[in-house]
Parts: sequence; structure tokens; C-alpha cells
Amino acid sequence: MRSPLRSAAAAALALTAVLSASCGKPSDESRIRELLERTVALAEKKDAAGLRELFTPGYRDFQGRDAEGTLNLITGYLDRYRNIVIHLLAARVGEAGPDGLASVECEVSLSHGAAEVLRRLIRYSGEYYSFRMDVRRDGTGEWRFATAEWRSIGLVELSPEALAVLRKLFPGL
Repeated sequence: MRSPLRSAAAAALALTAVLSASCGKPSDESRIRELLERTVALAEKKDAAGLRELFTPGYRDFQGRDAEGTLNLITGYLDRYRNIVIHLLAARVGEAGPDGLASVECEVSLSHGAAEVLRRLIRYSGEYYSFRMDVRRDGTGEWRFATAEWRSIGLVELSPEALAVLRKLFPGL
């Protein structure tokens, strides 16, 4: 039979191992998800300088635009509309390779205009976009966008995960 002291020591050791594993350095996936959330927040604030920092020096989008060209496209859209709301509906993050590159797919809803409460009342959930991006870990360990492509999609093209989030945001949709 184990002594109470030995059992307590074993339990404390097990708890320490679990806590240190869960409280350790954030995973690549969680850091990439933070990048996506930070990008949404910066775009909603129309923070061009903050967005500029999220691109790698060699960034290219699917139409050959560099970071500055893509930023001009984004800020042009943001400047045309008031009260932009971006909902990150779903994100799938691939494993990072030895080259520090990871693939990300996500779906977002973009809306603008009347207050969010009014949009919910009339069940206007905005326009939907599907994004596919590669993100690269830089020398400081930060993740930045290396490539991006996107396309407008319809409600029926949203993934089940994205639809579930959208239905929570807009019940009865």
C-alpha cells in the first residue's frame, strides 16, 4: 500500500507535468490563429500601418500583387465603407514545415453600414470570402503572410464549421 505522502507527491508531480505542458510556449497553430484574429481587428480599425507589418518582405497574392499592392486594395475597400465588421467564421491551419511555412484556409463574413444590431435584426450577414494563405515564421518567431488568394463565395459554399458560427451570430439564418 502506498503511503499518503508518496501518493500526494505523485499527484503533485503529475499536476506539474500537465500544467507545464499546457502553460508552455503557445503552439504554432495557436500563434497562427492569433495572427488571423489580429488581422481582423486591425482591418476593422482601418489600421494600415499595423496591417503592413503582417506581410513577409517577399509576399505575393494570387494576382501578383506585393504587400503594398495588397494593402492598397484592402485600404481602398476599407476607406469606401463605414462600420466594417469582419467575422472570422472558420480557420483550418496546417502543420508548419521545416521551412517555417504553414498553410491556412479560412472563411470570413464582411459587412458594413448600419449598426451590427440592425444587421442581426434583418439577418444580413454580409458577403462571404474563402481565403487560402501561406504564412511564414520569421526570425523572431512571429508569423506573417507569405502568399494569399481569395474568392467570393455563396452561403451554400461555406464549410459546416463556418455555417455553425454564422448561425450562432445570426439565429434563424
